Amino acid sequence: MWQKVAKFKGAEYFRKALYILRFALILNCITSVVFELLLFFSHFLNLFIRDVSNDMSWLLSRYGNRTVTYSNMGQYSGSMGVTLLWVLLWISRSGQGLSAEQLSTKIFFLAETNTNNRVTLQVPPAVLKGTAHQWMWTAHDGRHSNTSVAQITSSMSRNPSWNTQAPFSQGTGYDLSMLTKYENAGEFVLMQTKPASAVLARFEVFSFVVKATSNYKGNEVYLGSDVSVRCEVSHIPDGATLQWERHGDSTSNTTLFYNKTAHMIIHTVDQNYQGRSNCNFRLNGELLFRVHTTLSVQTGTFNNPLIHLFRESSNSSEVKLICRSRSSYSRAKWIMSRSPTSVTLTSSDKVRSDRFSSPSFNGYDFPLHVSPVTFEDSGVFTCLFEDQRFSSVKITTIRVSESGGPPGGQPVVVRCEVSEVSTDPVTLAWMRMEGSRWLLVKQDILTESHPTRTLSVTLPSLRSDQLHWQCAVFTEGMLRATASLTLTLPTQTTMSSMTDDHLWTVAIVACIAMVVAGVLVGALVFYLKRKKTAVTNLPLTQKNDPVYDNATDPRRDQESQKGQTGEDENEEVHYSEFALGEPRLGDTNRVTARSNQESAVIYSTLNI
Repeated sequence: MWQKVAKFKGAEYFRKALYILRFALILNCITSVVFELLLFFSHFLNLFIRDVSNDMSWLLSRYGNRTVTYSNMGQYSGSMGVTLLWVLLWISRSGQGLSAEQLSTKIFFLAETNTNNRVTLQVPPAVLKGTAHQWMWTAHDGRHSNTSVAQITSSMSRNPSWNTQAPFSQGTGYDLSMLTKYENAGEFVLMQTKPASAVLARFEVFSFVVKATSNYKGNEVYLGSDVSVRCEVSHIPDGATLQWERHGDSTSNTTLFYNKTAHMIIHTVDQNYQGRSNCNFRLNGELLFRVHTTLSVQTGTFNNPLIHLFRESSNSSEVKLICRSRSSYSRAKWIMSRSPTSVTLTSSDKVRSDRFSSPSFNGYDFPLHVSPVTFEDSGVFTCLFEDQRFSSVKITTIRVSESGGPPGGQPVVVRCEVSEVSTDPVTLAWMRMEGSRWLLVKQDILTESHPTRTLSVTLPSLRSDQLHWQCAVFTEGMLRATASLTLTLPTQTTMSSMTDDHLWTVAIVACIAMVVAGVLVGALVFYLKRKKTAVTNLPLTQKNDPVYDNATDPRRDQESQKGQTGEDENEEVHYSEFALGEPRLGDTNRVTARSNQESAVIYSTLNI
């Protein structure tokens, strides 16, 4: 009976669950349909507004300037509430232009000196609806912020009247014009001031400067020299990158980006490096602007001036010195001069194969290869063809080192040292990697009179974000060499030495272990409690001590009454075990015999 009742209630619960599931599915379908209708309605309104202000969409173009135009309805143009607000404004203003788009245009130009080239911010006439306007300027270099550089008043009867401030001037109509100077870059906003205030157009103007080392003879680079180029932009917005790229270059050039400037060094140039190098400006992966420089390299080294190279001294560093002639010679050699002595390193008669090595002389070309470069290799290297100088190269070496640190949490000191400082000042700069960019930590300008040729940085304690360092060497603002230094944290197992990621991992594992342990303990407590309840509910006969009694067969009793009492003494006694089970409901007289259960044991004498 109880089983039938349970089955009936289970079926009822199942039917209720099906009803709830069906209701949820229907509600989900209705919600999806309503959401799609709302999206369609919002899209329709956006298209309507776009058609209304279609005359405001334009693309600014200018010969020699690459421009990119972004048109939007403001920061929250995707919101349906803002879209409805734009509709109400358009209806209430009766087409006065307040619903016009705020044009966001990016303009790029290459900064030039001693030139009268200009760049113009062009504004379409359809934007202008008021009677008074002004141009606002925020400079990228921070010298000016929201500065009014031009005020314009207009009427139906005469041309606009301008009041400008240098270095800006009036263009055609309401256009603003400026010289292509690096300091003129910034954000420009055209505003309507009467009859109501409104922003009509926005321009972001970027200026670029490209510079290369002055080791040229005419339009050709000295063979065997290092070419250092830099590309600087006035502003780097979020998501923007600036980097040098060379096509078909199989050699790893030294590149560095910091302080809005991309540097590149092409080491020991020869004819393989001729061609164009591009400085690419990208925003969110999209190429927006490109400037380039072209290299043309000499074919020989004769009569070239002294070439100055900077090289890192390390186990993996190397340098190649080129000595090449257009005519054939029979003898060649390389001499290293270090005051007050000089030594022959290699010659066509005796080619060495240690750190200083040269290939067999072919009469025209006799390069010198030094690997690895040591700090003591600083000096002047001269190549002679039959006692005639064909190449002279001066090498200045740099090295980086560390000292201090654990045990005991001692401060760490990183050092950058140059082997020599001559008449030209040298700038040393320590930079630390922060994310994907280098952060300038310390720099110093060294001269001949400088007491030391070392730049040091002291770290009170070493952290995981202070492991990657780089010392950069500059002359006249151009990158000449870099030396990298990687620090290592001491090996510890304490919690203080763990990084944030390790701590999170340990915390997650500990929480999972606690949850699993809690589940297991709860299951064990539930099992023991259930077992105790089952023992408590046993019948009284199952909880008492065993009952001993004599059980006789009724038929035997009848036979014994007939006088057969003499046979009892000769019969064998048997012992048997009976299990008394709990009777069923409503049948109190029924006893079920079971085996392998907890039961009362009855020892009985059976008369068979």
